[in-house]
Amino acid sequence: MKLLVVTPTLGNSPWLAETVASVAVAGKGGDHEHVLVAPASAVAELRERFPRTTVIVEPVGGAGMYAAINAGVTAGRAWDVMTYLNDDDVLLPRFSKVMQVAAGAVAEGRGMIVYGGVRLIDAKGKSIGAIPISRFPSMNRQLYAERLEPVFQQGTVVTRALWEQLAGFDATFRYCGDSEFLARACVSGAAAVCACGAAVASFRLRAGQLTKNRAVMEEERVRVDTKLRLLVRGRTVRRRWARLIFRITNFPVYAERMARHGFVTFDELLERGG
Repeated sequence: MKLLVVTPTLGNSPWLAETVASVAVAGKGGDHEHVLVAPASAVAELRERFPRTTVIVEPVGGAGMYAAINAGVTAGRAWDVMTYLNDDDVLLPRFSKVMQVAAGAVAEGRGMIVYGGVRLIDAKGKSIGAIPISRFPSMNRQLYAERLEPVFQQGTVVTRALWEQLAGFDATFRYCGDSEFLARACVSGAAAVCACGAAVASFRLRAGQLTKNRAVMEEERVRVDTKLRLLVRGRTVRRRWARLIFRITNFPVYAERMARHGFVTFDELLERGG
């Protein structure tokens, strides 16, 4: 089974070498390809710095991050599962658990999303908490209806069968294309597996990142909700139960956040950068 990792980058991230190294470790012992998608002006330097990666030119005309990722996936050679990784994030050793589950889906030819836990780190790489995720994917549709995101992009792989079925990311989104894709997969009835509740990847909070623009991100979230009809009227018993289970299973995440940062929501934590 071959893993494809796509990283969109401007080429100037001080953490890019760490990101590339983490992919090399995560793919060690197996077949993998790491594709960097960058502006034409940065391609030559990146190829020299990272000779074992594939470096391609991003789509022209400022098409955005998700168009760049789509291009990177298209450039990937004979892959079976894919993920994308920002140029400041890292894969962790437990990512192997995600790959083990994904291998079974690939062997069966199934379209599937496989995911694990994600840690938040600061600019220096210090752990500052975790992200709540759904341990029970059968409840994910109800969680979307409750405005809770059950799956986080970092540490998540998509089988080729599902990627092709859904035709990749919707590049009209600037901030929430990954969330839209994962929600679209859920609405389509695609199978999902939580392979590991512990962290399999780290998401870096830092100054200047896109996730800090909360107003625009909220606008795109509403657009996702509308496009996929995620929100339905009336709180059913199933929705209430899913929300309760999500809160209970993520109690350690909330307790750690409160101990480290006080009474803040996840969105407020993203906005303040830890």
